Amino acid sequence: MSIKSFANKVINIGVKPHFTHWEVHLVRKLNAITLVAMLNMVAGTCFFVITNYPFFYLVCTFTFLIAPIVLIFNNFLNYVWGAYLFFIIGFVFFIIMNLRVGIDTYLLLFYFPVIISLIQLLGRKELIKHLVIISALCLLSISIIIVGFIQKWVQVLIDPTTTASLMYFNILLCIFTSLAFAIIVVSESINQERVIRKMLDEKEILLSEVFHRVKNNMNIVTSLLNLKKNMSDSPDIKAALDDCKNRIYSMALVHQKIFETDNVAKLNFKDYINDLLPELISSLGKEDVSELTINAENTNIDLSNAIPCGLILNEFITNSFKYAIQKDKKLKLSISLQAKNNFIELELRDNGPGLPLNYMESKNTLGIELIKSLCNQLNAEYKLINDEGVVLKFKFKQK
Repeated sequence: MSIKSFANKVINIGVKPHFTHWEVHLVRKLNAITLVAMLNMVAGTCFFVITNYPFFYLVCTFTFLIAPIVLIFNNFLNYVWGAYLFFIIGFVFFIIMNLRVGIDTYLLLFYFPVIISLIQLLGRKELIKHLVIISALCLLSISIIIVGFIQKWVQVLIDPTTTASLMYFNILLCIFTSLAFAIIVVSESINQERVIRKMLDEKEILLSEVFHRVKNNMNIVTSLLNLKKNMSDSPDIKAALDDCKNRIYSMALVHQKIFETDNVAKLNFKDYINDLLPELISSLGKEDVSELTINAENTNIDLSNAIPCGLILNEFITNSFKYAIQKDKKLKLSISLQAKNNFIELELRDNGPGLPLNYMESKNTLGIELIKSLCNQLNAEYKLINDEGVVLKFKFKQK
């Protein structure tokens, strides 16, 4: 087994199949940082063996031997316990070593990579309480060291002639440790981003395929309705089937437009209106008796809101052609779409005779009932009034 494959195997200790991607990379980062800390202990042991300080190389050796317990905690408990153990071992080690080598050796510098690793490992909302607790332990250990220096709790064991050498050694080792921690964090973050990007790409492809299949299935239903319509001799049945077909088309068009764009979460509703209305008017055979005005901004609407909005458009236009066409007078339809302060505002207007006085009490106005139901589904504020024709205004908040 090569050194690289062995190191990779060690770094993956504690990674479970059910872990989310951020948990996998957290465990890997914790294991890698532990390995770097163990290498630091080896370097420290070598330095103190060469300079002949048995107390310090025994402390470094002991810390090196207990550090693998972090990997064991990762494997048999979980990464939270592993993180606690890693930092507690580090804080105890720093307290002992700082108080014994003195402030002039710059051993306190190692708290910088420790704090960097602490934030990187536990800086998520799921782990924020552990970040606070371990940060408090870090502050406590620093406070103990500072008070210990001031009060001279223990005798400094480093000879003044060795202090300068140890200072340079600590500075170099701290720089190496910081760089190693940064490389570990950056490389794991890049790998995590690559995995997430791949998952998002796969998800978008799957969603696009779903939209395509839904659109095709709705087209099949529309074809079946056309077959049924052609087999019927009843004008009422044909009209009812046309209504159903147009409603299905308005929903299918949403899926088609989503499939044709890169954004699977939102729909450009201006483009949708421009595609829906000519097709709807053509299916009703009313091109020659109508005049259409569209005043719409480029507005993206969430998919969950787009289908109800499309159905409202379908019902209003269909009802206008059923009830608003007057003899020797061209039907004028006007549609306005605006986005203001995170709200979507639509206004639909025709120039017909208007609504009957008792339309609110009538139980036969399926189109109006459907419009009201769809507005409620959008949690929209709406008004359906007479103003030189029928006017529908509704406003809803973007999700």
